[in-house]
Formats: sequence, C-alpha cells, structure tokens
Amino acid sequence: MNTQLMPVPFYGDTVVLVGKDNAPFVAMRSIVENMGLAWQVQHRKINERFGSVVTEMVTTGADGKQYGMTCLPLRKLAAWLYSISPNKVAPELRDKIVQYQEECDEVLWNYWTKGAAVRPGAVTIAQQISLSKHRMVLLKELMRSRNRSMRDLLGVEITNLSNAMGLPVPDLDAIGTVEPPQADVVADFWGALLQLDTKGIVYNHSKDPQLIALNMPHLVELFAANGIQTVISTEVTTALKRCAEPQFLGLKAVDSIIRKTTTKCWVFKKVTQIQAQ
Repeated sequence: MNTQLMPVPFYGDTVVLVGKDNAPFVAMRSIVENMGLAWQVQHRKINERFGSVVTEMVTTGADGKQYGMTCLPLRKLAAWLYSISPNKVAPELRDKIVQYQEECDEVLWNYWTKGAAVRPGAVTIAQQISLSKHRMVLLKELMRSRNRSMRDLLGVEITNLSNAMGLPVPDLDAIGTVEPPQADVVADFWGALLQLDTKGIVYNHSKDPQLIALNMPHLVELFAANGIQTVISTEVTTALKRCAEPQFLGLKAVDSIIRKTTTKCWVFKKVTQIQAQ
C-alpha cells in the first residue's frame, strides 16, 4: 500500500490530505479539531454513518513511532460536513463551520487534482509566502514605530492583510508602544521653566530678547537646586525638537549672557504676543 501525507493550508489551519493507492482521503481528526468540535463524539458519528468507507491508516511520525489515522474518502467529506448543523453548535464556532462546509472539500480536491488549492480570489502558495513576509515586515515596523498616526495606518494594513490571508489579527496595542502626545510631553518641561521665572531665576542664555537659549545640563542643575521634579528625558528632547510654539530652531553655539562664554544651547523662537488694540 502506497500512502502519502499532504498538509494543505486552509484559512490558517492545516488539513491533512492522504493519498492511498492513488485515491484521495482526508485525515478527519485534524478537520474535526480545527472546527472546534470534540473528536471522540465525531469519531463515533463518522464510524456510524460512514463505516463502510472509513479507513484506519497507519503512518510513521517524526519520532519513528507509528500512529493511526481515521480517514474518510474525499468524495464523502462534504456529506459529513453538512451533517453538522451550525445552529446546534456554540455561536463562536458557527462561522468556521460554515467556512469549512462551503469551501474545504473543493480546496482539497483542487490540491489533489492540480497540485495546489486555489479558490476564486485566493492566492497561490508563492503569493501566500510573499504576503506572509510582508506581514512580518509590517509587524516589525509597528514594533519600532511610536507615532500614533503611523501606528494607526500600519494597524489598518496589518488587519486587512491578516483577514485576506485567513489569519487572526494580532493584538496591535500589545506590539510596541505609543509615544504620548507632544503637548503632554513638553507641557511639564515648559511648566518647570515657568516655575524658574516666578522665582526670578535666569536660565535663558540668549542676548536676543526674541530667542530662548537653553543649556540642558544647566537646567538640570537649576531644577535640582530649586526642588523641581522634572526629568529631561530622551522622550522630552525628542518632543522639543518638534516644538512649534515656541519654535525649535536648532542646537547652536550661543554667546551666553549667563556664563559670559560660548555655550551650546537648544534655541527656540519666542511666541509672538498679539497686543490688544
């Protein structure tokens, strides 16, 4: 007896097609469990209804041991599938059972006769591999990205791609982290400078009244000396570089009015105040 096992992908599941003496059979346990049904119950029903054609086959596993498989001729698969009423199973199983009833036997027959299971509108195995690689690239990009808008766009693309491939959509919020809105990140920083202002402490190194020149190590000393609990983290400095009000002009060497020497500073353009008429 010549027996050949052929794993066939089906909407993220794997169904095992078995070739026995040039005839197609289906290993039933994988289908039953993929559909979320109890194997012992369905095994009994399969034997009761299809006892004259059901076959117990023996195959050798990767561990060298022999295992039995309950197999049904592929031509009988649709009859068994439609013996299951979607209205009599748990609600969460209904869509999958209907999916198997409508497409599984045709996919397996195409695989047996054509060497590939191609449904109308479905992708080939080569395309599936390409899409899978693209999906992984998107997931890695989502892991790296902290920008909320970019993450939302990636999330839409990953969701659409996963649905098209018949794969579950991953928990996108659990992949990577989202940076807080810029206003939230820098508000504490500018609030700390306001506290220095109210205490009359000079921190602006610029001689130009239209500019704010900040030396970060100097600010760290001032915050610590005045009991201000503000940390100038990488998150803060990244947000400051995108600041529009006051507008960030760049890191520049400034003739410091405080140190009386050239000092490297973060330079911002002050917000223009509109005077009431």
